[in-house]
Amino acid sequence: MSNHIICFSPSGATLGQRILAVEDVFAADWELTQCFGADHESLSDWTKRVFQPGNNLLFIGAAGIAVRAIAPYVSAKQSDPAVVVMDEKANWCIPILSGHLGGANLLANKLAKMTGAQAAITTATDVRGVWAVDSWAKQERLTVVNPSGIKEISAGLLQGQTKKLFSEFPISGKLPEGLVFSDAASCDIYIGIHRLTDRERQPLYLVPQALCLGIGCRKGASGEQMDALFEKVMEQNGIWHEAIEIVCSIDLKKEEPGLLDFCAEHFWGLKTYDAETLRNLKGAFTASTFVKQVAGVDNVCERSAKKGSGNGKILIPKTAQNGVTIAAAMKTVEISF
Repeated sequence: MSNHIICFSPSGATLGQRILAVEDVFAADWELTQCFGADHESLSDWTKRVFQPGNNLLFIGAAGIAVRAIAPYVSAKQSDPAVVVMDEKANWCIPILSGHLGGANLLANKLAKMTGAQAAITTATDVRGVWAVDSWAKQERLTVVNPSGIKEISAGLLQGQTKKLFSEFPISGKLPEGLVFSDAASCDIYIGIHRLTDRERQPLYLVPQALCLGIGCRKGASGEQMDALFEKVMEQNGIWHEAIEIVCSIDLKKEEPGLLDFCAEHFWGLKTYDAETLRNLKGAFTASTFVKQVAGVDNVCERSAKKGSGNGKILIPKTAQNGVTIAAAMKTVEISF
């Protein structure tokens, strides 16, 4: 995720600098672009560059400018970035795109509080004080796997219906009005890493990045070989791809082309550990004499997954195929209302 501000006047630039001076704006750095004066980046070029999934875009200027700028790129609510407009005097802060899933409503409220502006929130659930599942999912860093199901949940709550929720993980806080806990078999909203195979009507899936994927491989193993085993393991265990947060391995593999290709394909980061760190981990692991001779530690995939997860439980033990080994460990997941 990256964050971008564009302004069209000196007064707008002053407001942009005020925002940049505050360190905790979604805990990320912001880039300020001045679209006035000489030798500036054009509005169309700027919008094309920054209109990417997960980004936050802030236009300081007229709402019409923002609407015309983003219009060619608006695609789908599950991938459109958050877009907010503020006037240069910080009177109004208006989310105009991806209010819930992208987090534009949350961003508008935060910017309004910071600058003294009035946030103009127009989404029905917010206006009527009804819990918004997609906005909450964004706040709790839960991926909505099937966003087409959001409409049914929100429409039902707006009509006064009760919606059932199941979670694989503990949830703290008080359930919002209209929600009740239930079992997986009858829930409308499923929070977890697994997909259900025994239900004709699927719930709305909210998936936390709860797993660390550990990978070991022989030299020269391809990204395609890793992907084939990964797909097999995910299918056998009924786990969503979205549950993976990061890939871990031994530092001997940090420049392995196939491993780098695999991570890049799935947009995952790669973290590696030296043999001594992995060797010193406590627990039961699937040992290999050959791996110990080559890498200096008896198991790479399980140990690196456990280390990357913060010493979490091994959920998927070592699975091997075509010179690749994969394991997965569970992180601690905290969810709250």
